[in-house]
Amino acid sequence: MADDVRGQGSAAGGAVRVTVGADGKIDELHLEPRLLGSGVAAIADAVREAVNAAQDDVAAKPQPDRTMQAFETELDKLSDGFERAIEKVTRNLAEAQKRLEQ
Repeated sequence: MADDVRGQGSAAGGAVRVTVGADGKIDELHLEPRLLGSGVAAIADAVREAVNAAQDDVAAKPQPDRTMQAFETELDKLSDGFERAIEKVTRNLAEAQKRLEQ
């Protein structure tokens, strides 16, 4: 399903790479060891930049139409119920016809 929509972003020359899901939450975070000597502020800035880029990336991609998916699921349920009801009516009519023929 399109639930697999993901966004990717990077910063600090690729030393920070982030993947987010369609909901914008971080799925993967990769920090290269060379970044660790940069200091806390630089690492924080790079992580923020990569996360923002990944969120922008996922926002730019087509998202699944949740409304249509919910509609199709409900329609499938209704269709199954309708088919069962028709089968029952058909059986009842066949039984009634047999009784009338006796």
